[in-house]
Amino acid sequence: MNIPIKPNCILKVSIVLLIFFTTLNKSFAQSSPSSVAYVTVNEGKLQGRIENDVFVFKGVPYAAPPLGPLRWKAPQRLAHWSGIRKATDFSARPVQKSGILYEFRSETMSEDCLYLNIWSTARRDDKPHPVYVFIHGGSFIHGDGSQPAYDGESMAKKGIIYISINYRLGVFGFLAHPDLGKENQFGASGNYGLLDQVAALKWIKENISAFGGDPKHITIGGESVGAQSISAHMASPLSKGLFSAAIAQSSSLLDSRRLIRSKQASEKLGTDFALFTKSTSIEEMRSIDEKTLLKLASKGDPRRFKPTVDGYFLPKFPTEVFEAGEQAKVPLLVGWNADEVPSLAFYRLKRATPENFYKRVRKIYGEDAAEVLKYYPVKTKKEAKIAGAKVGSDWLINFGTWRLAELHAKSSAPVYRYLFDQPHPGLTPKTIKDGNVFQVLLKKMINRAITGSAFHAAEIEYALGNLEVQKNYAWKPADYQVSEQMQAYFSNFIHNSNPNIGSNKVTLVNWPQQTAGAKQEYLRIGLPSKVEIERDTTRDRFLLLQRIKFAE
Repeated sequence: MNIPIKPNCILKVSIVLLIFFTTLNKSFAQSSPSSVAYVTVNEGKLQGRIENDVFVFKGVPYAAPPLGPLRWKAPQRLAHWSGIRKATDFSARPVQKSGILYEFRSETMSEDCLYLNIWSTARRDDKPHPVYVFIHGGSFIHGDGSQPAYDGESMAKKGIIYISINYRLGVFGFLAHPDLGKENQFGASGNYGLLDQVAALKWIKENISAFGGDPKHITIGGESVGAQSISAHMASPLSKGLFSAAIAQSSSLLDSRRLIRSKQASEKLGTDFALFTKSTSIEEMRSIDEKTLLKLASKGDPRRFKPTVDGYFLPKFPTEVFEAGEQAKVPLLVGWNADEVPSLAFYRLKRATPENFYKRVRKIYGEDAAEVLKYYPVKTKKEAKIAGAKVGSDWLINFGTWRLAELHAKSSAPVYRYLFDQPHPGLTPKTIKDGNVFQVLLKKMINRAITGSAFHAAEIEYALGNLEVQKNYAWKPADYQVSEQMQAYFSNFIHNSNPNIGSNKVTLVNWPQQTAGAKQEYLRIGLPSKVEIERDTTRDRFLLLQRIKFAE
């Protein structure tokens, strides 16, 4: 049984620990009694469905299938098709090796994965609706746009054209190699998954008016590596003009850790991998079937294929772009969760003791450990458990997200920062009991890990209004209240680039913009939601992390 528990999308160990411990087109909206909808895009005519009064088009292609000689090439434009193409089912998800933490509504897996899904309530005579494009997380090795948490019906009913996308993952999406650079005029290799996202945004800008959307009013958003992708698009010249606002949930590429590599380092890793496959050329590597290639890439660290400063999509590191003020000056809604990384993930299955805490901090921060420890005092086992979660969260998620907000606030664009702090209710008793003895034991451990925690990715259903879609969780009235508020803020931002402006049936606290400097206000989302000022100790420790390098 698949349980839709979100993994830590940054570090594989967190996944393991959670497993064990946890144009308005004239033909648009022409419907029939069988609830069929049609729309014409640049490449041909599509047939979708009407589901709960929402026009839904699933598995819509946005680029040519990256198969055979197109493996490890930038996405190519779609060919035109004749007749009517069905867009009623989710496409195959990207090739990946996923565990029980993922629940997919896609039935198959394939390299032929460059598709997107569209939800719309726009009618023929409506004013064009704003567009929200959501980029999924999953460590750049997991996930797809069919996951229930990313469903678009609720946002569509808020007057938003909601789109989820697929893109190439892992070795298929991020392998860099010198010989791949020789195949194009830019000398670039790697970043194919990010180039897929650019191709999707271009397709959307060219075609979204056919679905009732406004091509001049596109917000891009994502969670975890989806948020890292958002920071990359804000920094990339290739994404310029393709979006008007951005939402980044729990991460960015503006991190002291190298979540992104230099071209030289990535191509060296790619060369080593080619030798590991016993291939003598890129052509020979392209002839390896997708299952075998995935199996080979899964040996060792499958997350080693990362975004690259390739000189094309990213001419330099995103942090350098933001420090120079060269990023896209768009409104930004950004934040993280109160309990991003569990203590057990920080300790890597070892006990939370003061001794083990000091060892881990020294391994991560090296010669800077003594200074770091000033901000995380530990004397007892209880304090070690709490501090481990704080250090792990700062290290893996919080600092990079804070840095994105900090640097973007220095530009002329508005920034709205949040901290999600709603305790998760955990799994329903029925969900826990459903399965064999091993599955029940596993779910009990997972439930203990997530209940009462605002863990990594816990906020997604709340923000998108999808609590009802996730039937395995024991949602309480308070959860629905928080979701109603959070979705209203996000919807307002997508409509107006300001979370405070909109016609809302719920009472919202005024969310102040973040300003550059020491006094920074943010919104704590929970019950009750309230505005807080960043404490000096919080800011000081992030400023410290900004100055140091990690030993690990």
